[in-house]
Amino acid sequence: MSILTRLTLPFSPLLIAACVNLGTPEQRQENARRLSQDLQQLGPSISAVEADRLAVTAIETSAELARDFKPLRFPWMNNGLVNTGLRKRGLCYQWRDDLFPHLHRLNLETMDLHLTSARRASLLEHNGIVVTAKGQRFEDGIALDPWRHCGVLAWAKVSEDRYPWKPLPRELTPMVLRPLLMPDLYPSN
Repeated sequence: MSILTRLTLPFSPLLIAACVNLGTPEQRQENARRLSQDLQQLGPSISAVEADRLAVTAIETSAELARDFKPLRFPWMNNGLVNTGLRKRGLCYQWRDDLFPHLHRLNLETMDLHLTSARRASLLEHNGIVVTAKGQRFEDGIALDPWRHCGVLAWAKVSEDRYPWKPLPRELTPMVLRPLLMPDLYPSN
């Protein structure tokens, strides 16, 4: 038995147990139904059809990202792997930046999408997306967080979530998202 095998064998159960379970298609469908209901509660102007489309897209895209990022069960483990160069991607802002274009392409008429961060510019910084009814206050929205459960989309009312979400200042919009959010300044190719 090689030395590498002897060193890693005791940790194999931990690594296997740490894999993320994205749920069955039926479970993801139920999550999308619940998210849609929560989105519709943002206000009477919310289109049920739009809420359904956004919910399904957010749930399924988060699961697709998990298949791409191959995260372990605990997000901090993924951050460690990315920060040490053992993984290329999987930080919270990367989950947000990869999910946002899919939601933006829905061309929502009754909801607004906002980039958000919590504890910005600190070691505990976290990033997500907030959905509000069109013109509604940011604080009354719902935060979407694909990173928190490694591809199983988490969501909560901004005012009730454990993260102190704040709108991301416009000048801090990630370059990859600027063509979507500022098309006059950053035309897409």
